[in-house]
Amino acid sequence: MTILLTFLYLSPISALETLSDTIFIKEWLLCGPFSVGMREGITEAIPDIANIQPQEGDSLRSGLVQGGIVRWRRVETDPSGWLATDYQDVRWDSIMDYYGISGLLSLGYAYAEFFSPHKARCLAVATRIGSFVLNGRGYIGDVYGNNWFKTPVVIDSGKNRIVLRISGYGDQKVRFFLIPCQEPVIPIIDDITAPDIIADSARSLWLGIPILNTLTEILQGVHLKLNLDTLVIADTTVNHIPRLGVKKPAIRVNIPPLPYDTAGYKMILTITLNDFQRTDTVRLRSRLLTQAHKRTFISEIDSSCQYYALRYPENYDPNKKYGLILSLHGAGVEAYGLAECFQPKDWAFVVCPTNRRPYGFDWQDWGRLDCIEVLKEVQRQFPIDPDRVVLTGHSMGGHGTWHIGLAHPDLFAAIAPEAGWPSFPLYVPNFLQRSIIFTEPGKLAIRDMAARPDNTPAFLENALNLPVFILHGADDDNVPTIHSRNFALWLDVLGYKYHYKEVPGQKHWWEGCVDDPDLMDFLKNARREHGPRHIRFRTADLSQSRTSYWLTIDRVKTIGRDATVAASAGDSAVEIKTENITQLTLNLDQRLFFSGPIGVKIDGKTVIKRLELPAIITLHNTPKGWKLGRARTAGLAKKPELYGPAKQTLMRPFAIVYGTQDSAVAEFLMHAASQECLRWYLIGNGTTEVLCDTEPIPLDRNLILFGGEKENRVMKKIHHHLPITVKGGKMNLFKTELGESLSAVFVYPNPLNPERLILVRMGTDPLTTKLSFFWGIIGSGTAIPDFMIFDSQVRSFGWHGVRAAGFFSPEWQIDPLSTFIQK
Repeated sequence: MTILLTFLYLSPISALETLSDTIFIKEWLLCGPFSVGMREGITEAIPDIANIQPQEGDSLRSGLVQGGIVRWRRVETDPSGWLATDYQDVRWDSIMDYYGISGLLSLGYAYAEFFSPHKARCLAVATRIGSFVLNGRGYIGDVYGNNWFKTPVVIDSGKNRIVLRISGYGDQKVRFFLIPCQEPVIPIIDDITAPDIIADSARSLWLGIPILNTLTEILQGVHLKLNLDTLVIADTTVNHIPRLGVKKPAIRVNIPPLPYDTAGYKMILTITLNDFQRTDTVRLRSRLLTQAHKRTFISEIDSSCQYYALRYPENYDPNKKYGLILSLHGAGVEAYGLAECFQPKDWAFVVCPTNRRPYGFDWQDWGRLDCIEVLKEVQRQFPIDPDRVVLTGHSMGGHGTWHIGLAHPDLFAAIAPEAGWPSFPLYVPNFLQRSIIFTEPGKLAIRDMAARPDNTPAFLENALNLPVFILHGADDDNVPTIHSRNFALWLDVLGYKYHYKEVPGQKHWWEGCVDDPDLMDFLKNARREHGPRHIRFRTADLSQSRTSYWLTIDRVKTIGRDATVAASAGDSAVEIKTENITQLTLNLDQRLFFSGPIGVKIDGKTVIKRLELPAIITLHNTPKGWKLGRARTAGLAKKPELYGPAKQTLMRPFAIVYGTQDSAVAEFLMHAASQECLRWYLIGNGTTEVLCDTEPIPLDRNLILFGGEKENRVMKKIHHHLPITVKGGKMNLFKTELGESLSAVFVYPNPLNPERLILVRMGTDPLTTKLSFFWGIIGSGTAIPDFMIFDSQVRSFGWHGVRAAGFFSPEWQIDPLSTFIQK
């Protein structure tokens, strides 16, 4: 498995050579499979793959193979470069019969070595590979096999070692090879986020153009010019593209009125850097207003360009008000493809958000935010009746319909989940996770609190005033029909009304399923309930969900625990029952159902005897009971945009700041920052800034800080004001000393600007600083609370290696009810 590389090209911008030809690695050492817990990615076999150098015949233990022993064996790729795992001595059918699909989820490793006479840069084609390690440095791969992303890498002089992490259900086929990168910058043409050109319509639009930096230097002054024929529609400069990284800026373009052309229009993209120039052609679709088409907008999350698909109503009249069908796509489906599955309606627009990517975030987290952003965007742009907005979706979009509809029940006239699954543990059970097997219950309870907002069935009571139509194929072999049947059962138990339709003989998808006539009739007749007399509402995270019709939960007693409210309005009084709530606001309008002044009773005691309407009042719970008046809080306090958990830091514009002060980890932190930026781009179609700690730091953004006070200058300025610190090589949580060789991940208000958050990854030494990156955040279902402190046992045993974790109190302090500290 030795390959000698030669080099011909030297970039005038970079001091680093590149390959002269494509490098295929034909022989690999393969080992696996190893059992993996769903959405955990941990095996007990190889805790740290960065330094492995296996030999053919070396053995490891695996519970998935006959005899319990698996060996590294030599395998070859096929003529096209595909590597098939073809695991030996595995009885997949028996495992499936016993454990179900969860038992098939597994991980394998492929290892290879090659020699190079020089250090060099190149591009790695890593098809269907989530991640790989090259010479101890971890890289993200083309996990979904889109074929448009190639990872910029650096190979060393001498021996190079590659480890591929191959994951999936059962046997897999992946491909890996290295190609030259003659160009310093490469526009990723196949991943441009672009709107369609609407015939005969002049518009000012946004495009998102990803630019890949193949060099080991930060790039400044990359010039972009866009032409439609001879007309210049954009001329701009892009700065600060990360080393071996990507930036996808949003670019404003002005499109003149153009006639409809089925062939579309050629947009010429010219990219210039110093004396380098490259030209590419991108074809923009031309569409009639009556056809489904793509529109773009700027996201409030990260100022990136995103799109949604739109279908106008039949015989559209701009002077009329229309309903809105907000439809969520399934896994791997493009939003514009879903929009084309609908026939035009004479009563409604059809709008399909993207979830930020075809797989994206399962319509949770940033996917949920994308849906809400698109809803607000189209309500600003078009004549939509807010009382006739309905939410529907298929498969993953069906799950999203449940999740978003129950989190925001007052936004919709009705929801219609189709073939939707309920939650991750119920869809593909996670009982094989090391965290579940080895972690003591008190510690695991904190993780369950962090995952609680994703447990959709727990919030089904929020549908009290939300009409529901459930649609499912009776023979669905992708999302088993039992999921929709269970939702119907649970709605029965609650005593709620709903409509259930199970279609005999149909599997997961069938022609016309999203446009089902019964479903469309149901949605057409739905009207939002403005002011229901009775409200039942449950939330586990005020940053995600806190309002239901005329009631808003402002503050809870214990973060991480459910807050519940049941409210009932009579003709002259409002009675409310609460749990884990210390402040709430009532928006009472006399037009709802009151004939005159009212009284307010909370938790069995009268708070207000006579209240003139309309009125917006805030009530807070004191040691003497509920009182009228806004709660007063000294110092820091949690509020929806400054709430946690850790992932909330990435839900507003943010910058990644890596430390440069410790030579033992400086290169690692710089590389980690570039890879995190790539991950945000690949999974979230996002854009951000990557900065070193010696550059000017934007305090108007949330900050992701890599390294502690010894590694990162920003941390050195603020560490005295933070709840987690390192003193004398030991980790401290406020005044509690937890010991040596520990890593931490935590979120906290930025002491330099308390209106913004920081997310910190740090350790007590160089090894644990690297270990602090073990838990990923960019992805759905990442159950990371406000803070976690852990040791190296997490590599093999997950949460068993966590020493302390929890949610800060409403004042950003320690709350024993939402914290675990291992003594």
